[in-house]
Amino acid sequence: MFPVFAGNSLNMRRAILIAESRARGGEKLIEQAGAALRERRVSVDASHLETGHKAIRNRIKQAVKSETPLVVLIGGDGTQTIGAAEIAHSKTILGVVPAGTGNSFAESLGIKSADQAYDAIAYGRVERVDVGVVNGVRFANFTTIGLASVIAKSTPRWLKHVMGPIAYGLSAAKPLLRHHPFVASVRWKKNRLKMCTHQIIVVNGRMFGHTPVTPESTLSDGMLTFFATEGTNPIDVMRTYAAFLSNSQTAIPQAHYFRAKKLTVKTSRKALVSVDGSALCKTPAKFWVERNALAVFVPDAAGRV
Repeated sequence: MFPVFAGNSLNMRRAILIAESRARGGEKLIEQAGAALRERRVSVDASHLETGHKAIRNRIKQAVKSETPLVVLIGGDGTQTIGAAEIAHSKTILGVVPAGTGNSFAESLGIKSADQAYDAIAYGRVERVDVGVVNGVRFANFTTIGLASVIAKSTPRWLKHVMGPIAYGLSAAKPLLRHHPFVASVRWKKNRLKMCTHQIIVVNGRMFGHTPVTPESTLSDGMLTFFATEGTNPIDVMRTYAAFLSNSQTAIPQAHYFRAKKLTVKTSRKALVSVDGSALCKTPAKFWVERNALAVFVPDAAGRV
């Protein structure tokens, strides 16, 4: 059973805050979040500014072990995926405050700003959402294989702090010219797909960047969404990214996309696998879904997530 929260009742919501110290304005963000939540009658029992994913993970583990009712994470997709992994299947509820270069997970929850996040935590409702798994590691929103993973790995943290999402575009030129396509063999249910590509995207939620991967993709239907385009030329990759910017990626003639509970990807040569922007391992990659594994606050007015 989860704690019963009612935003304006005597049962005040109680939380601890955790933020990444290396995030843009980390110390200021956690102070602002604490003040904003207290204004909304959320009791902030403690605030923790941690350096690095390992420290954040350990802090969340401590909170879950002590059955903290609500953990509010301030950060981008990398930080939120740590929260999803550690809080899944526990009595703790996750509160998401977007504060990263990419905030795809927050957008999948209907949260596009810090103020929306504070309102969701104070007055919103608890939803149970899925958690994706790749090679035994949980992730919140998306996994990439190939070029997109290489670009994410090669983008300096300082550049992301300064330029935001534009940093990925600035860091893409060299990987784009040097990256070699690979042959991918994909299996799901009784289906098989073999294709030559530069990258593959597997999404647990709705968003890749700020664009829904497909209109049907959600965080709560027990399905993963696969997306990739065939092609060996870097220009093909640029066209794919341009299509995502205009939300027309499913109209690309060489696009392959489907939804499945489980899928496996093998490649002709080892390809880098990243989860929510952080390098994890190399192919082969086996994916599945842990359905309704995570309790999270969403805006009260949000539709189905």
